[in-house]
Amino acid sequence: MAAPEALAFDMYGTLVDPIRIWTRLEQYIPDEALRIAEVWRQKQLEYSFRLTVMEQYEDFEQLTRKSLDHALAAAGRELSVEQKDALMAQYNDLERFSDVEPGLARLQRLGHSMIVFSNGSPRMLDALMDAAGLHQYFDGFVSVDEVQAFKPSPKTYRRVAERLGRPIGEVRLISSNPFDDIGAESAGMQATWVDRSGGLFDNLRPPPRMIVESLTELADVLEKDDRVLCPATTLSEHSAAGVIQEKAR
Repeated sequence: MAAPEALAFDMYGTLVDPIRIWTRLEQYIPDEALRIAEVWRQKQLEYSFRLTVMEQYEDFEQLTRKSLDHALAAAGRELSVEQKDALMAQYNDLERFSDVEPGLARLQRLGHSMIVFSNGSPRMLDALMDAAGLHQYFDGFVSVDEVQAFKPSPKTYRRVAERLGRPIGEVRLISSNPFDDIGAESAGMQATWVDRSGGLFDNLRPPPRMIVESLTELADVLEKDDRVLCPATTLSEHSAAGVIQEKAR
């Protein structure tokens, strides 16, 4: 078995599904709930990028509320303050992906150091980890609030390495968000892309050398001693082709 690693897990989109909030939106706007949820998430990320480029910062909860207001306005729909409050409360109780619990349990048994690393505010992360039953698997969390900048600012990744007490090159980000993986590698951190949707990776940079489709697959890869990971090829595809996995960096 390979030596245990220091793993920093993204939260939104990697451990929990922010788009699933459309099921709550559906109670208020049944005909456009999914589209509004998608725009809400897109605008949330866009605002975080823009603020970071401008070297400004806002609490992620405030930013998420503004993103909701934009998504509703873009659809020409309105909700009451009470309904918006209910949606924001739901954001702290998002559904985790089905592979998360078994994958984390295996990674924990393998002795990996694990921490959550997220754009979320400390209050949001604490509530969400409690609701999703994640505290038992992690040695706490690192919020970008600590450096007053959002991913993919290099100082957010450096902060995680500082908190873990490791050189940045010895820390591996686990994220389903390509911009996050690119940011981590740009800062000198290792990265693994969790390709949950079978989608395209941003062509701004090559994808990480380690690509998996789930956290259980991640545990499979990290448990192997001699593994070969080729760019843009998942463990499942390699296994089907009978290819040995490349040794992780």
